[in-house]
Amino acid sequence: MGVEDDDPIPVDAALLSSSMFVGDVIAGHGVTPFLEAARAAGCKTANGDMVEAAQDLMVDFMLQ
Repeated sequence: MGVEDDDPIPVDAALLSSSMFVGDVIAGHGVTPFLEAARAAGCKTANGDMVEAAQDLMVDFMLQ
């Protein structure tokens, strides 16, 4: 949900306010329509890169 340009975003954009932090964990999709709406509302955001940042840690843990 919310990955393709024509998908509805998971939250009504009217509910977003600049005091919110919005994180989108969909990896590999860059800035989704949901994040675009959040940024337009003045929210601080993070995209799916947080999953990529943790990959090395997960591999290290599993190989120990």
